[in-house]
Amino acid sequence: MTKTDPTKSATRQNIVPLSAPSTDQRPSEKLALFVKKHPALAVAGAIAAGVAVSALLPRKSTRKVIGKAIHLAEVAGAATMTFGRDAGDNAHALGRGLRKQASALEDSAEKAGHKTAYQLEKYGLAALAAASALGRMTATRAGKLGEAAAEKAHRITDAASDRSHKVKTMASDLSSRLRH
Repeated sequence: MTKTDPTKSATRQNIVPLSAPSTDQRPSEKLALFVKKHPALAVAGAIAAGVAVSALLPRKSTRKVIGKAIHLAEVAGAATMTFGRDAGDNAHALGRGLRKQASALEDSAEKAGHKTAYQLEKYGLAALAAASALGRMTATRAGKLGEAAAEKAHRITDAASDRSHKVKTMASDLSSRLRH
């Protein structure tokens, strides 16, 4: 292991030297930059090049080239129409399939909704029955407790009445003894 000198600042060095990024532009980038800087000059140059090429080509070969280009354009247009029609048919078939799947999903969701509503209704009725049973049981128990309390109160009243009569009798006996 090597010792480092504490007086020297630690600098980070690459172990493998990396090449500097290339600053050269590709030709297409150069052309795009030129067209952005000088659009009028670029259009004029393109027109001049087109005129020069058409002047160099003989009329007969130009007509052939134009005829072939028109024929190729017609073929490309027909192919595009055919592909477009096929794409439209495929999109229409896909749409029908998606409509069927959406309908099936709708039916499934509707069934799930009905099943959920049925289950909730069932649970609600069960809760109502439980509450009703609890109410009846509470009323029965309250009635029994009320009867027991009334019976106890009646006994206490009877005992109090008996004692009251005894006290009254004793008071009247005492009163009659004191008079004699």
